[in-house]
This record gives sequence, C-alpha cells and structure tokens, in this order.
Amino acid sequence: MKKSLVLMGLLSLFITVSASAASWRKETKKILKDNKYACKSTQVIVDNIVKDQKIEGHIKGLPESAYKDFKVVFYVQTNRWYVHPFEDAGDGQSFANLTTNGTFSIQTVSRDVPSKRLVAVLVPKSYKIKSQRFLLKPFLGFIGGILKYECAHTIVQGNGDFFTL
Repeated sequence: MKKSLVLMGLLSLFITVSASAASWRKETKKILKDNKYACKSTQVIVDNIVKDQKIEGHIKGLPESAYKDFKVVFYVQTNRWYVHPFEDAGDGQSFANLTTNGTFSIQTVSRDVPSKRLVAVLVPKSYKIKSQRFLLKPFLGFIGGILKYECAHTIVQGNGDFFTL
C-alpha cells in the first residue's frame, strides 16, 4: 500500500514535470517557426563589455513586432557553459529583454575562474534557461546544446579580462 502511494506520487510528479517541459518547448518552437525567415538574417551584436558592470549590445534583422517575443541569454565557457551572470534571477541578471529599439543590457560579475568564451543567444521568451550546459551546439543536431532553440547568436572570445566565472 505504502509503495503504491509513493509510486503514484512519483508518477504524478513525472507527468507534471513532463507537461511543463513540453509546454515551454512547444511555445518556443512555435515562436521560432513564426519568425523562421527573420531569424535567418538576424544578428546579435555585443557592443560593450565593462568588467563588473554590464554587457550591452543590439540586434539587427528581427522585426520590431517580434522584440516582445525574444530575450538574450548569456553563457560563459570554462570547463562547460554556465549561464551568466546569475541563475534564476530574472531580467537584467539571468537574461536581457530587448528594448523597443532592439538593444539589450545585462549586469556582469567577475569571478575567480577566467572564461574562454561568452555566447549571447537570442531565444524566445518561453525558452527555459538551464544553469549549465556541456554543449554549445546540439549533438547530432537535436541532443542538448544551447543553440538548439536559438534565433541568432554571437560568440565573444574571452581572455579573463572582461568576464570571468
């Protein structure tokens, strides 16, 4: 009796988590499909990195009407890719929403371990940010990877001077 209750509880949790995961994926894929042609010509440009202050940039090519549907997520690479600068902290700290003129800005924080690279990724707002990833590009085109659900991205080579994790 006790085992069946535990199993039912675990099954219920699994179904809830699966449904939640499926909903953000479904919405993310829909937004990318709706903006498929615009995403092909969209560029993410990092204009300025000020150590311990901010990362600023802008996008080109995405229609202004789609700005409300996208955000920019930043990952830095050390031994793997980590969301930068903070996990689960909201706009300006875990991701940057686009302004009405297509610019973005996020706080940055220096840490002890120098990063090798920074990637700024334009993703639909529904995209669920994972705190760390092993892959930048999806393995075999569909397994893992930060760029699986991206509209556009840019990579900035790091040397530890601008940003560290």
